[in-house]
Amino acid sequence: MSKERASTYPIPDRWSYLWLAIGTVLTLFSSGRWPIPLAAWLGPVFMIRFMRTQKVFRGFILVWLATYAAALIAWWSLMPRALPIPVNLVILALNTLTIGGLCYLADRLLAPRLNGFAATLVFPLARTVSEFLAMTINPIGSFGAQAYAQYGSPALVQLVSITGMWGVAFLVNWLAPVINWAWERAFDWPKIWRGLAIFGGINLLVMAYGSARLVFSPEPAGTVRVASLTAAQLLDEGPISLKDDREGFRQRTQDVRDRYFEQTIREARAGSQIVLWPEGAAVSLEEDEAALIGHGKEVAAQEGIYLAMSLATIYEDPNRLLENKLIVVDPAGDVVLEHLKYGANWSEGSQPGDGVLRTFESPFGTISGVICWDADFPTTVRQAGRNGTDILLLPSNDHREIDPLHTQMAVFRAIENGVSLMRQASNGLSMATDPYGRVLATMDHFAASERVMVAQVPTQGVSTVYSVVGDLFGWLAVVGFVGIVIWAVVRWRRTA
Repeated sequence: MSKERASTYPIPDRWSYLWLAIGTVLTLFSSGRWPIPLAAWLGPVFMIRFMRTQKVFRGFILVWLATYAAALIAWWSLMPRALPIPVNLVILALNTLTIGGLCYLADRLLAPRLNGFAATLVFPLARTVSEFLAMTINPIGSFGAQAYAQYGSPALVQLVSITGMWGVAFLVNWLAPVINWAWERAFDWPKIWRGLAIFGGINLLVMAYGSARLVFSPEPAGTVRVASLTAAQLLDEGPISLKDDREGFRQRTQDVRDRYFEQTIREARAGSQIVLWPEGAAVSLEEDEAALIGHGKEVAAQEGIYLAMSLATIYEDPNRLLENKLIVVDPAGDVVLEHLKYGANWSEGSQPGDGVLRTFESPFGTISGVICWDADFPTTVRQAGRNGTDILLLPSNDHREIDPLHTQMAVFRAIENGVSLMRQASNGLSMATDPYGRVLATMDHFAASERVMVAQVPTQGVSTVYSVVGDLFGWLAVVGFVGIVIWAVVRWRRTA
């Protein structure tokens, strides 16, 4: 293969625009509202084929416009509601340009400069690098990461315990240039079998690792009964204005809090030793917060439980932002954890936290907690793997458009860091998983008559490579892409 001549583009193909149409449809179902795992693998096959049959600029523009159109349909209802429509349009345009259009352009320009099977590395490296760098600096976290579309493949997803999401992104995008490499050689077996063997062998090893990790995982050393519940919501009885009716607002919030404490006591007496509320469950005015926490201390001590209360405290000072926080009280009635939400606070106008994951020791292992959008930032949640967290509490508040995607995204944090996950979501899918991402219990907010989820949660986490090395694979992809660009340029200059 090392002596093979580089391909010459554009390739004559009368079916060129059919490939673009097929690629666009598959891209529509590659992520977003209707993710189909196989579509994420196959979409780039036809996009690359189309690019290689076109002149560079025309092919690039058409592919970018096609991916942008698909993204508009697949992601529009999932975009942040706090942002104006023009801003969301620009965000999607930039995202499809960097993670889509420019990667296809890189393949079109660099692949013909390289010989043989090595040319297949251009596209997966470009996609992995662009996604890795974009997600690292993205203020809305890892929304749109390609690995999330593979949620339905448990064995493949175990790879994130080593490489994070970037290893999955590389594998998914490697198929397309491999198929095109074989396609351009008329699928002549003597010419392509070595390359296919390399690609197939690596995929086989990945699937074997994931399968073995699931099959041979040890039985939990112990479990704890955890209940999570959505007892009521502030707007259940219609809107109410704090500005126009402060006393009515206070009474409404008090009624909601009372229902949470009633259900907490019920679940504690049913045997639960940890009780979790969803994000913003207890809305309170500044002057009522101390009494609310005090009540939580009394209930936790009375019932002998760990009570994880999610609070949204409103301050009278207009210059002080709302505080969206998680407070955990132990059976002695002491506050053992306080976490202030740090993820995408700009979208809700709340006070940002410091991004530090705090822990506390319990008879059920080391426990930590984050809030909703916090879990969309893999680099920050990696602290859970490094600080020995066994159980990660995740109170959340979703909306129908991001259900169940947002919950599935959180499962990746459990696998990456080897922690059990307890995610209670109002207006979304609640889920409990073990450290391998296996589902222990679920509760659909929109379908359940009683919004309570109970699970026996493993009390001991597992060690993962990712929690130690972090985003090493992502940075190696950066180095690899830079190297292959230099290699392609040097070969082109020598040939010229």
